Amino acid sequence: MKYRYHYRNRDNEALSGWIVAKDRNDAYAKLKAQGIKPFKVEGKDPVAWKRWAAIAVLAGACLSLARALLKVEAEERMEPRAQLYGDPAIIQQLSASGWREAFGGDEGDAWLARHAIPASTCDCSEGQRPELDVKPVRISPDESAEKKKMARMVNWMKAELEAYLQGGGTAEDYMALCDERLETERGIVAAYHADFETLLRRGEEAGEAWEKKNAELRSMGLPTVIMPD
Repeated sequence: MKYRYHYRNRDNEALSGWIVAKDRNDAYAKLKAQGIKPFKVEGKDPVAWKRWAAIAVLAGACLSLARALLKVEAEERMEPRAQLYGDPAIIQQLSASGWREAFGGDEGDAWLARHAIPASTCDCSEGQRPELDVKPVRISPDESAEKKKMARMVNWMKAELEAYLQGGGTAEDYMALCDERLETERGIVAAYHADFETLLRRGEEAGEAWEKKNAELRSMGLPTVIMPD
């Protein structure tokens, strides 16, 4: 696809150009690699059927879990994927090994943990995929709140995987869909980042618009962006 981009040079002159990319997110990435920060990219994106089909499939699987959640004790209850908040030091310690140590070295559970946080920056070009199972992770009452929440999110994904398998899918396809989902989420965040840079040029309106867009990101479970001073 061909896109027209608009940017400003060091003399604050408004300039434009053309770039070929697979979609607007790809265009922003290519321009960034060239040191260009466009405030607008024009063009029609192709319909990402595969990507949105993946989201629809996984969303449908999640909906089938709603009733099950109500029958589980609070300590063992599953939680949908979300941003992991808490003590930064504890989260850093848990994630330092790619979540392997947090889950006793289980590569499958660690892989799910790396995909449990929406728009996370895990490497989706990993080599050989691990074996996944649907057996829930046992949650010890002595664990930190941060580890408990991640374990509940991993259990949600295990239930999501189980629903997907029961629908005729394979674990390999499920992992590919999880990679697609992360890529989609990161693309959304990247697009919002580009919008945020444009907001900075709007003076007094920037604050209100910034909060509105951050509210949209929160509603999607995606990380928000702190407005610069």
